[in-house]
Amino acid sequence: MSHRERLLTRILSAIMFAGLAVAARGQVITEYAIPPGNGGVPPGAGFITSGSDGALWFTETTVGKIGRVTTSGSFSEFALPSSTRFPVEIVTGPDGNLWFTEGSNNRIGRMTPTGTLSEFSFTAGDQNEGGINVGPDGNLWFTVNVDGKIGRITTNGTITLFDVPTVGCNCREIVTGSDGALWFTEYFANKIGRVTTSGAFTEYPIPTPDGQPFGIASGPDGALWFTEYNAKRIGRITTSGAITEYGIANPGAGPWGIVSAPDGNLWFTDGGDGKIGKITTAGVITEIAIPTASSGPDGMTVGPDNNVWFVESGKNQIGTFSVGAAGSGPCIPSSTVLCIDDQPGDRRFKIEVTYQTSQGGGQAGDGKAIPLSSLGVAQGGLFWFSTATNPELLLKVLNACSFSSHYWFFGSAGTNQGVTIKVTDTKTGVVQMYVNPDLHAMDPIQDTSAFACQQ
Repeated sequence: MSHRERLLTRILSAIMFAGLAVAARGQVITEYAIPPGNGGVPPGAGFITSGSDGALWFTETTVGKIGRVTTSGSFSEFALPSSTRFPVEIVTGPDGNLWFTEGSNNRIGRMTPTGTLSEFSFTAGDQNEGGINVGPDGNLWFTVNVDGKIGRITTNGTITLFDVPTVGCNCREIVTGSDGALWFTEYFANKIGRVTTSGAFTEYPIPTPDGQPFGIASGPDGALWFTEYNAKRIGRITTSGAITEYGIANPGAGPWGIVSAPDGNLWFTDGGDGKIGKITTAGVITEIAIPTASSGPDGMTVGPDNNVWFVESGKNQIGTFSVGAAGSGPCIPSSTVLCIDDQPGDRRFKIEVTYQTSQGGGQAGDGKAIPLSSLGVAQGGLFWFSTATNPELLLKVLNACSFSSHYWFFGSAGTNQGVTIKVTDTKTGVVQMYVNPDLHAMDPIQDTSAFACQQ
């Protein structure tokens, strides 16, 4: 069954506008009903991402729209040129725009936060229900699941396609791994695929037959975690290809989307049971029920409020819940977040960078993190701004507790742009900010009292 068919079978006509909440096992799930619009046609939301404007953006697959919801539950919609565009997966690009795949249209869409649309076509069979994500090279990478290809699109719309070795893989979601490669699920081939930014492929068969892997996320432990819809399992694969699988106890389970959350765990949607699941990096699984029955939970993301947000394609609602306050768990790496170890693998320090300048007609955005853990460097990393090949900052945190009672923060820069560096000690919640004004050659940072050592 295709994703669009799954959406259509879930869609019911009864839609309410009030937010609903329920407490279960320490979690409170709040639901917001998507306005029906379009003459009352249910929108059939599918996937969701955190936008650069502080809101959540999601696809309305069955009516050809892109939706937006604020963290307080206020909705707006942007229609595509045709309701048959079938937007499926969506992600915020390195340029701050929304990028999404269009089912059955051989197009990648780009929408600004103000709703301006551009579309980029390619020739490769039928796009259908491809995934899309930001690569380590600053480009967008997507799957062409019918033809079995992986695509790369630059932020100016140049598309390159690479053939997956397994023909008919039905490749689905894609994500950047801690090793700097792209990892993706092969739904029909029952494999996890890996591709470098130069187009070199490796494939790893999943031990359980016909697992039907779909969602995939880069875990806080440096491994990739994925859902197996048919096998009712959550899988884990290291960057060297070792796979471990964890079964979900409920026989009606159907895990789909998955995301790394601020509490250091992986959370997933269970469309078969209408539940939200959590799996720890040790493989312990728990689930909580969604308030609305037959909700059909689908894609999910971490929002700008550090809550987990997900779509309910069966009831045309957006759900959200908190997994803990910011700073209450280890740093979760992403394209804009650099995680620095104190002890090996603990990801204690979280570094985020923003930049702005009046030069070149004006530019602003989030710095893009370049982790160096694959080189054995766990206490520092790089950031780039407008070009992935041009690193602007080298930042590091050093444990000097044995002789100074403080952690030290050092930074070296090769920029004169306005820069704001935010460093969070996720163990204590203490935050340090470092600011460089625009048009000033940034001075080195040598803060030898950045964070006090705990006694």
